Order: sequence, then structure tokens, then C-alpha cells
Amino acid sequence: MQKRIAFITYETPFAPAGGVAAVMGQLPLYVSRASGLKTIVITPFHRKIKTTTSLRSKDCGAVRVQVGDEILKVRLRRYNTEIPWYFLEPLSTKYFNGSPNPYLVGNSSTEIAKNLCRDALVFGSAAIEALAKIAPMAEWILMLQDWEAATAALAHSRRRDSWKLYLTLHNSYDTPVTDQELIKHGISPTDNSGFTVLDRTLRHLQHTIFTVSDQFAQDLTEDDFQCEVMAGHLKQQLQSRLQGVNNGPFIRSQLEWKMLAEARQGQYEPLQQWKTDNREMAMEALSLVKPSKEKPLWGDIRAFDRDSNVSWFVMAGRDDTRQKGYDVAAAATNVFLEGGGEGRFFFFPIPGDEGLDGLDFLRKLADKYPDKVLVFPFRWRDGFMSTLRGATFGLMPSLYEPFGMTNEFYLNGTLAIGRATGGIIQQIVPLQSAASFSHAASIRAQQWHSNSSLPTGLLFRETDNIGSTVDDLRAINAVAYRSRQCKLDRVQERSQYPLFRAMVSEMSISLADGERLFAAEHGLYYKMLADGVQFIDSSLSWERAAHEYTRSIGASRSVYA
Repeated sequence: MQKRIAFITYETPFAPAGGVAAVMGQLPLYVSRASGLKTIVITPFHRKIKTTTSLRSKDCGAVRVQVGDEILKVRLRRYNTEIPWYFLEPLSTKYFNGSPNPYLVGNSSTEIAKNLCRDALVFGSAAIEALAKIAPMAEWILMLQDWEAATAALAHSRRRDSWKLYLTLHNSYDTPVTDQELIKHGISPTDNSGFTVLDRTLRHLQHTIFTVSDQFAQDLTEDDFQCEVMAGHLKQQLQSRLQGVNNGPFIRSQLEWKMLAEARQGQYEPLQQWKTDNREMAMEALSLVKPSKEKPLWGDIRAFDRDSNVSWFVMAGRDDTRQKGYDVAAAATNVFLEGGGEGRFFFFPIPGDEGLDGLDFLRKLADKYPDKVLVFPFRWRDGFMSTLRGATFGLMPSLYEPFGMTNEFYLNGTLAIGRATGGIIQQIVPLQSAASFSHAASIRAQQWHSNSSLPTGLLFRETDNIGSTVDDLRAINAVAYRSRQCKLDRVQERSQYPLFRAMVSEMSISLADGERLFAAEHGLYYKMLADGVQFIDSSLSWERAAHEYTRSIGASRSVYA
């Protein structure tokens, strides 16, 4: 039988929400090339997402899956690129209705969780049936992405074949699933005992469980947030099975090689001018913004201080309330500005499950400092890239971070400030003389960076001796501010926890470090930026990631073949 590889993923570049989409836009093709095996991607047809529905995909058959007493017909649609994409479209419009991202399949957190589990079970069952139809005689190697795709392993448990199933964790999210829900989809709870999807799934997978960075593989069984809160129920099963495979960079460097080489030699004026030009383009785009109800802008465009000599701090990405850290950044920004800091702040949050209302704490910050803080809770396509490239620092105050967008900051010409967790630690070589480089940050960074490594950014981390750490993390994860009884916003509610206050304090110190570095040490700043771009270019590679996966799954193509 011929071996083939199938990536099973709920999220793709055609239905993006976060990092999984970016990885799926790169990894399958590189794995196909590294293995020499025919490779496909299977994903839901997210019927309310335009980037999916606008594709010129062609019908190529149908499969049927059990849903309770009914048999659901699922159409296969194929979209041809170098890697074929197969979209699964149930004929019932009940499924795969996420919008504006594939995970938002309801109007409340409870409804979303229920519907997403239901849709994931349909997806997993249909994916297995589709593979059997696409290549009936193939010996499939399945690369399952997160719990939503791990449902395919539950559906596969009914079969008796030689397929191999591997799981990659881009995140540690999981969801409960009852025996009754499994039975409804024709899956035996006896053969799949447990409480959650991943708990029931892991016994059916190959031994190695992948994660998207070396450090996150450690965090899943060592970091308090992961092994005590997020994935505590999986700690014993994951122990000794985890393998980190660092992603490649999500973009190519936007800076000229010659300009970077000159900056490393102390001639930083061309790089400085490049950033100045981008700032001017950003301010020009800002002057054309017309806020609306659909695209509100918080802060005062006219009053915004355009002083070209101060630091610009940028934060961007989807608002994941239990991971991203917009609340930490907002509180730290307030401390920094109250203390006389002169930086300017640009926040580009993509509203998450809580929508615009959940970002009210950022609106309040912008109302307080309208001349220094601007918040764009929408995709500002005209000015975002020039703002990012003109910025001094990109912020990543993540509560945890599997891989992270730190590499995107550097490759767009911006230094990073990050909390020492997950992939952030590996992508930032810390400036050890910074006040924010605490003992807690140091002990985490020393595994990846030596004392002689050229610094590329700022790492911070709160102290490890906070007695309430685990309880505070559980409270943060519980998002109590969402309850009807709570009248506080996210920052106000979380500020009662010593751990959160410590994160805020350390981040505010790092903001002050960044301001001093840019104001007093222009030469060092630009050398760090040039070294940072070179470090990302030399340490992250999709070719390397693909070969690491193919070695581990026994699908490497010999160079002598």
C-alpha cells in the first residue's frame, strides 16, 4: 500500500483565527517535499467565511456520517494548489457556521462550546470517511491539529487498518465530551473512555505528541498554567511523549540585507531612516481614518502626539482572554504613563469570543490618554504594516505562548518585548543588563541563550515565589468578570490577584527599559534589531521543521533515493 500524508485541521488560511492558519499555510507543502509523499489537507467548509466560500473548489463526491438517528451527507469539495485541499460541506446548514472566525459558532461561551464540540465530532467522522474515499488503498499518516481535529482519532477507532495518527498541539485547549455525544456519532465510549476529547484520544495516537516549539513541550508538563490549570488532566499522559518542533518564520524579512549589515557595523542611519519613513507613512494613513460604528477607533486622532523621537509600542493579534495578555499590557501601559513615560501605544486587537464589549478596558485606557494611546479593534489594512515597521517595540505579554508572533516583529523591523514563556523565550535573546531581566526570566532564558549571545530584545517575568500563583491562574482562566454578578471589566477583576499585579509591574519595568534604550542608545537599539533579524533568519526554518516531522513519523525521503 502507498503511504500518503493528510493534515486534518479545523482552521486554515482560508478560515483563519490564529497561529494554526499561518502554520497550515506553510507546513503541509514543506512536509510533502521533505517526505516525497502525496500530501493533502482536509478541513471543514466554513460556510460563513468568505475566504472559504469564494474559492473555486470542485465537487468530488460525498460521504455519510451518523448523527443520532440520522445519516448526514457530507459533500467533498477539492481546491487544487500544489497541495490539494479537501473541504467537507455537510448538506445540513446546521454545521460549520463560525463567523468571523471558524470557532465562533454561537452567541455565548456556553453555546460556542456546545456547538464547536458537535461540529468537531462531525468533522472528525467525515474526515475519516473522506480519506477512505479519496484513496481507499492508501496507508494514511494523519497529522491532526489540536483537539478539534483529534476527533478524527475517535472516529478512526472503529476501523481496523494500519493508518498512523499523530497529534500536534498548537494550544492546550480541550473540551469535555460525554458518552452520549460519542454514541450519537457512532463512536464507542467503551473504547474511548475519559472525560475530554484529548483525554479519550491520546491512547489511539502514535507515541510522539508534537508541539510547535521546544519550550512549549516543556511548559505542558512543567509550567504552572499548563500542568496545573490548562492541561492538568493530561499531564501524566503527556509525560515523556512530547516533542517540540519549532515552526518556521511566518513572513520573509522586510529589510534589505545591506542595511542590516551596516547597522551591525555601527552605521545605523539607513535603518533609522527606513523606520522614520514608515512612521511618516503610518501617520499619513492615520490622518485618513474615518471611524465608524463598524470600525471604531479609540483615542483621539487629532490630539495624538506625533513626536518622532519617542518610542512606539505596538501590540496586535486576536483577543484570547486566557492567553494573549491585552489586559496585562493595558494595565502596564497605565502604570508606565502614570509614572511619566513618554511612549506612544498602538493596540490592534482582533475581537475574540467577547467581541468589542470585552475590550472595554482598552477603550478606557485610550479615553484616559487619548494623545498617547490609540486602539484599532478592527483590521486597519491601510496603516497597520507601516505602523508596525515604524514602531520601536512589539509587545507580547502572553499568559502562555506555544510559538508566538515574535518572529514577525523582527522580520518587520521591530524589536520585541515579551514575557518569558513558551516560544517567546526562544525567539528573543535577552538584553541581560535590562532592569526587567529578572532572576525568573534569567533561569528560563539560560537554556536557550548563553551569556555571550548577542542581545535582540527584552524579556520579563514575574517572580516565582508568589504563594497564590496556581489559585490566581485558575481564577484568571475562569474569566469570572463575565458573570452577571460581576460589574468589573477584565483588568479590574484580574487586578485583585497578586500574580496579575506582578505581571503588570514587571511589564511596566520593561516598557521603561525600552524607552531608555531607544532614547539613549540608538546605536545599541539598531544593532540589536539587525542582530534580531539575523537570529530569526538563522534559527527558524520551515525546511528544518518539515524534516523534523518526517523523521519522527518515519516518512523522511533519503537524499540518496
